[in-house]
Amino acid sequence: MDSSSPQATSKSQLPEVVEQRNGTTQERTLPNTEAKYVPEVGEIAIEASEIVSRLGQAVEAKSTPIEAIRKSSSTVFLGLEKKHRNEIIHTIQELISTDEDGEPVTALPLDSVTKLVMISHSLAAYCGSLDRGVLQKLSLRFTTDTSRWISQMFGFLDASAFYHEDNLEGLVRIARMVLHYKYPRYLEDGALAFASALPLIYSSVSSPLGIVQYLCRQLGLPLACVRPVPVNTHFGSQYTMDVSALQKMLTDDGVTGKVPLIVIADAGTPVTGHVDNIIRIKELCKTHNCWLHVRGHTLAALTLPNHTRSNNVAPVADSFTLTFGNWLGISGLPNVTLYKQWDQSSINKSKQVGVSRESTLPLLAGLNTDHQSRRILTLPLWASLQCLGKEGVLSRIRENFLASERLYAALDVFRHVRMLSPKPGGESGAYTITELISKPASISMLLESTACCVVFQFIPDLAENEVLTKVPPYYNKLNSWLGQVLQLEASQIPIDICELEDIGVVLRFCPFENVVGKQPGLEEFKAFIRSLEQQLVILRATIHHQQTFKKIVESSPVLMLVELPEWAGMGGVRYCPEGWEDLLNDQIKEELNNLNIALVDALRSTDSAFSLGEGPDGMMCVRFGMLTPQSDVEELLSLIVRVGQSVEENSRVLDSMSEIVKKGIETATKDLQKENEDRLWQEGIIRHVPIVGNIVNWWSPKIKEAGVSGRSLNLTQGIVESTENIYKYHMQVPTGSTPPAGSKNPPTPQIQTSVSANHSRSNSHASASSQGARLDHSDPKEIVVKNQTDDVKVLAP
Repeated sequence: MDSSSPQATSKSQLPEVVEQRNGTTQERTLPNTEAKYVPEVGEIAIEASEIVSRLGQAVEAKSTPIEAIRKSSSTVFLGLEKKHRNEIIHTIQELISTDEDGEPVTALPLDSVTKLVMISHSLAAYCGSLDRGVLQKLSLRFTTDTSRWISQMFGFLDASAFYHEDNLEGLVRIARMVLHYKYPRYLEDGALAFASALPLIYSSVSSPLGIVQYLCRQLGLPLACVRPVPVNTHFGSQYTMDVSALQKMLTDDGVTGKVPLIVIADAGTPVTGHVDNIIRIKELCKTHNCWLHVRGHTLAALTLPNHTRSNNVAPVADSFTLTFGNWLGISGLPNVTLYKQWDQSSINKSKQVGVSRESTLPLLAGLNTDHQSRRILTLPLWASLQCLGKEGVLSRIRENFLASERLYAALDVFRHVRMLSPKPGGESGAYTITELISKPASISMLLESTACCVVFQFIPDLAENEVLTKVPPYYNKLNSWLGQVLQLEASQIPIDICELEDIGVVLRFCPFENVVGKQPGLEEFKAFIRSLEQQLVILRATIHHQQTFKKIVESSPVLMLVELPEWAGMGGVRYCPEGWEDLLNDQIKEELNNLNIALVDALRSTDSAFSLGEGPDGMMCVRFGMLTPQSDVEELLSLIVRVGQSVEENSRVLDSMSEIVKKGIETATKDLQKENEDRLWQEGIIRHVPIVGNIVNWWSPKIKEAGVSGRSLNLTQGIVESTENIYKYHMQVPTGSTPPAGSKNPPTPQIQTSVSANHSRSNSHASASSQGARLDHSDPKEIVVKNQTDDVKVLAP
C-alpha cells in the first residue's frame, strides 16, 4: 500500500489500514466514499518504521557490490521525469550505506527506543499539517508533560524548560533574558544601553574560549565583556574555578560600576570532567545579584537519589543545560535548558515597570515555547521518556557513572599511568554509585562523588618527591600511539585522543558521549585492560632501549641519527658512507636517498619493524618502530650496517657498469665519426654529390667490403671493438675466450679502443643520465645502447 498516493486508490474499495492497538494488529476497510482519503497516524508510523528498518538492514548488509553503490550514488542533475517513492528511498539508502570514497560503512545497530524517536520525527512533521487548534493542543500537551517529568527527575520543581537543538542556544537565550533584566531599556536602545555600564560574563580559563566568544557574537557584545576566572593553584583541583578569585572579581567590578551579568560554571569540565564548587559560587552569585548557569555531564548525577526530594531544597543553579541525546545514547533528541521562574516576592514593588516586566522576560529572550509553530520539537523526547520510563532513564545514567567507576579503578593501579579525571567517590573514594543511590545525599556530595569521564596519560618514571605537570614532547607521541592502538585492538571501549595545553596528549573515555545506549560489560573492560597492559610493556621497553640506540648510532661511522617529530617509535637512522656527510650536494643527496630506499627494501624482507621515513631535511632514512623487551638493539643496528654495505657494493657495480657504457658510447661515437670522415676522403667527395655521384658509382663501383663498421662494447675487458667479425662470421665470441674444440679462433677485430672505468661515484649517476643511455637488463648476456650514429652492442660479462 502506498499511502503517499491516495489518488491511485480505487473507488470501489479503499486500501486497508493496519492499526496497532493494545499490542494487537487490527485491520479494517474504509467505507466507499468520494471524500478525500486521510491517512491515520498509525499508518504513518508503520511506514516510517519499515523505512527505518530497511535503511538499517541495508547498512548492515555486506553483499552489495561496491561498483553498483558508487554508480548509483553519483551526483546527477534533477531530471524532468518524476521518480517513484521506492526509487528515491533506494537512492537515500545507498547514499547512507557508503562513505565519501564509495566504500561500504558499518552502522551501529538501532534499539527500539532509537527507532521510536526516528518515527516520532516523522509524526512531528505530520502534525505540522494539522489545524492550528489541534496543533496547539498537541504541542502544549507534549511540552507540558516533558517539562514536568524532567523537573521532577532533576529536583528543579519550580522551573521552566526551553528545548533547542544547538547545544549553546539555551545559554545564549538565558544571557539575553538577564540582559533584559539588568538593562530595562535594552529592547529600545540596544547596545546603547551598555554605554554607562558594561555587562560582564564570568567563565573559567579551563573552559573552551569558543563558548564565550560565540555568546558574545550572538548577543552583540564586545569581547571586553568576558572576564576569565583563574583556576585553583594551591587548594582543590587545578581544573576548577578559583572561588576566591571570583569573589574578588565580583566585588571589584561592582565597585567600578560594571554590571556582573552571568557566571558560567562547569559540572564536568569539557575534557577532564572536574566539577566547580557550585554551592560556593551560587552563594556569591546571590550576594552580587548575578545569574548562575551550569553545564556539564555531571549534572546527570542529580537523578541518582531514589529517596523523596524535599520541596524546600533549592535548585543547584539558576539555570542549567541537559544533553539527553548524549546521556541516553539516543540520536535525534533535543537539548533542554531548565531555568528558574522569577520570584515576584523579591521584586521591589515601588518599581512599577519592573513588576510588570518580570513575567515577560522569557518572552523577550525567546525562551518560551511557540505552540503555534509547525514543528513540535518535544515529541521525540516525550516519546523516548515514555518508552524508557523513569526507571529506564535513571538506569542508563547510573550505568554511565558505573562504567567510569570501573575503568578508573582498573587504571589506577598502573604505576606509569597518571589519572587526570576526578576520582569516583570523592578524594577518599568512600562513596560508590550504589551508596549514592540508596542513601540520602546532598547536591555537593552528588557532584563531588561522581565522575562523568576517565582521563589518563602515560608518564615517565618520577623521583620520590617529583611533581610532573606537562610530559616531555616525546611522551605526547607515545600517548598518541597508545590511543590509536587501543582504538584498533580494544574498540569495545571508545577512547578519544585529546590534548591539554598544560598537560599534553591524554586519552579519554566518556560514557556520557557514547552513541550506543549500552555500556561495555565486565569482560570487555577486562579485555581492554589486558590490551593496555601489553602496550605499556612495549612502551617501557622502547624507552629503555632508546639510550642504547642513540649511543650506538652516535659511535657508528656510517650511521646518522634522524629526528622524526611525528614518529612515536625508536627513531630514525640514515646509512651514510664515510666522507659523504661532508659533501652533501644535490647529487650526493639523491645518491643517499636511493641508497637508503634500497636499504629499507632489503631490511623489510628480514624484519617488519623497519620502514621508510623522511627526516625534517626531506631526506630518506630507516625508521625504527616499537621494540619489545626481548629486542636486541645492537644486533638490529649491526644488521643495518651489514645490509647497507651490501647494498652499497651492489650500487657501485651498477655505477661502474654505467660508467663503462657511457665511456663506450662516447668512444664508439668518436670512432664512427672519424672512420666516416676517412671513408669520405678516400672515396672522394664527388661520389657523394647528388646525380653526379650516381654516375661515378656506375662507372667505377665501390668495393663491396668498403664502409663503416659498427662498434661493440666488451664490458669484461672494457674495450670498444669493430663489428666486422659479427657480420662476416655471424658469431659473437668475446675476444680472449677459448673457442670450441675443432674450431679456429676468429681474426682480431680491426679496431680496438680501450675504455677507462676510473670515475667518481658521486657524479656517475648524473653523467649516465645526461647522455640519454638506457641499460636494458632484460637480457643478462647483451646490453644494447642506442646512439644517434649507429647501433652499439655491448656484451655483458
